[in-house]
Amino acid sequence: MDNLIKKLTQNKWTLPLLLGAILYGKSLFLLVTLYDASARVFMMSLLSIAPILVIVSFSFLFEGRKKLWYFFFVNIGYSILFYADMTYFDGLNRLFSFYVLYLKNISPEFAASTSEYFMNLNFLVFVDLPFFLYIMLKSKKVIGKSIRQKNRELRMKRWGLFGTAFALSFMLMVTQFMTVRKTAGIENYENHALLLSPVGNHMVNLATFIRDSVKKLNEEEIASIEGWYDENASHFSVADEYKDLKGLLAGKNLIVVHFESLESFALDYTWQGQEITPNLNKLIKNSINFTNVREQIQEGVSSDAELMFNTGLYPTQKGSAFMSYGENEYFGLPKLLKNEGYETSAIHGDMAAFWNRDIVYPNIGIERYVDEELFEDKRYSGLGILDESLFKQSVKEIERSTKPYYSYVMTVTSHTPFTIEEEHRYLGIPWDNHDAGYLESIHYTDHYLGEFYKELEAKGELENTALIVFGDHEGVHKYHDSNLPDNEKKLPFFIHIPGMEEMEINTLGGQVDMLPTILYLLGVDEDLYTDKVMGSNLFREGEGSVVMATGEVLGDPKDYDHLFNAPYISNLIITGDYFRAAEKDVDITPNTQMVEEEKNKSH
Repeated sequence: MDNLIKKLTQNKWTLPLLLGAILYGKSLFLLVTLYDASARVFMMSLLSIAPILVIVSFSFLFEGRKKLWYFFFVNIGYSILFYADMTYFDGLNRLFSFYVLYLKNISPEFAASTSEYFMNLNFLVFVDLPFFLYIMLKSKKVIGKSIRQKNRELRMKRWGLFGTAFALSFMLMVTQFMTVRKTAGIENYENHALLLSPVGNHMVNLATFIRDSVKKLNEEEIASIEGWYDENASHFSVADEYKDLKGLLAGKNLIVVHFESLESFALDYTWQGQEITPNLNKLIKNSINFTNVREQIQEGVSSDAELMFNTGLYPTQKGSAFMSYGENEYFGLPKLLKNEGYETSAIHGDMAAFWNRDIVYPNIGIERYVDEELFEDKRYSGLGILDESLFKQSVKEIERSTKPYYSYVMTVTSHTPFTIEEEHRYLGIPWDNHDAGYLESIHYTDHYLGEFYKELEAKGELENTALIVFGDHEGVHKYHDSNLPDNEKKLPFFIHIPGMEEMEINTLGGQVDMLPTILYLLGVDEDLYTDKVMGSNLFREGEGSVVMATGEVLGDPKDYDHLFNAPYISNLIITGDYFRAAEKDVDITPNTQMVEEEKNKSH
């Protein structure tokens, strides 16, 4: 062992080559774990070599035990990072991001939704570390204290070797990245581990993280955002058959139910003759039902859905807008309604700081945030307080509200890991897997949504009220292998108005299209929001289109480039705090007489 340690430290090539081989081996293991053990994956793994050589080149700056320390810390650092990649990819189909370092306010219950991904073969990435830790401890006696190299010529040789190795590997890596940027599929984050390599992806991620942390918009960027908004104005035009719907919601109370993990297939699914969502299906019969809306969330998951619904912006490309940019200036539906005289509130059965909501909500116009501390019934299940308690608390909060009001109710029991207790499994499905847990969880929340509706109806709260329901992202298909019907990223979105006949809208769209559609129904003048809200009105002419979170564009839009660039423009808006930088007035007050008339009636 003593001779091995001496060879590792005395030969200038041994440790660098060993470090390169270990990082490559672990990169290959990661790629095989994320994708498959195929010839294609092996060939793509060769793209890891250039970024790895950049990391290895720094080892030439050290000698003796310092070189061993560099080797060990790089090895353990990337082992942890690769393990995080594999765990993160299981849940979000992307590699770990430095942007999630902002996620400081995640509640302890969040661990329940991710813990099942930790115990698996991914731990093999750490298998060599105990051996090298032993070498590190043993080396102190073998090598002794490192002697500072005083020979100027030898120091210059070390720097020269480092400079040459770094320059060559860095130029190779940059050339490789520039080439890959033009490769089909690079817009899809699921391909980044292959095309950029695991090590290279994190280099790019770190660089963009540092850039966005100090981002300030320049005049050219502000002009590009304004130009995009000008071009997007045509997306708010409405087909003739829907023009009489403008103002349909004006003056009405709005109750929004953000239904956690609700997938579209669940609405049509039955088990032994039992509907999974009987109450949702009943509500849809008196609703405007948008049947072709797709998921567009990024790493912010549910908070991204809140962002799109309330602000009409696409999520940030990395991390979460709620966590990283919560103190930005935002235009928001609650803010607009608040300025019009609405009382605005949000009700959610989790801690106030969860996903930074206590910071974000006031910035989008939510006056009152009812978090778990204010709940009278604090029974927990899975990620947070039971939805039975949520809906009971929501009835009380709505009764206290001054009309007109905007109440944003966010469910939680239907969130992964879908391990709802036996006493709450009303369908009685005997399967012991995620599929059964998902169906039981959705059914449970649907059941108490039905009770919530009945109680509001009995109290007269639905006489001038619209109920808006939407799914925030896929559930069982997002986190688990499933035998349930394919969902194709479709999410329910409907606006229920008691007494109306069902209207089905098949326009292809996404979550970012929800807000402009609602603003149209509220009768808000388009001039007030076309330079602040992205997306399209789902009452538009034609079949519609949508930019998926992967970057893929569905539909056949005439302005493909404009649509394709939308998420990147939105990323500029958020990371550069555009509304503040461009001094845009986001505290606008629409002049809708119907709201004022309704307020007068209530008095």
